[in-house]
Amino acid sequence: MAKVIVTAAVNDVEEWLKFKADMIPAMSAVASDGSSYVAMDGSNQVASTWDVPDMEAFTAAQSSFSGELAAAAKRAGMIPSTMVMYVKK
Repeated sequence: MAKVIVTAAVNDVEEWLKFKADMIPAMSAVASDGSSYVAMDGSNQVASTWDVPDMEAFTAAQSSFSGELAAAAKRAGMIPSTMVMYVKK
């Protein structure tokens, strides 16, 4: 199982924190054990870590958000164009 980190900018960190619980069920089809992080410098950068059993499915989900995932990301104020994914090697 791969360990993945996803970083992104958000419109408002506090709003993202309120809705981060929505992201876990939205990602459950392709990842588990989601944890969230915010930048210590107070910027609008956030990160999440995930356990990913199928990288192909995870990458596809990130590239083409499902309706549920897109709605959760929008509510959370995520800026999808800023998203960067890292995989543990």
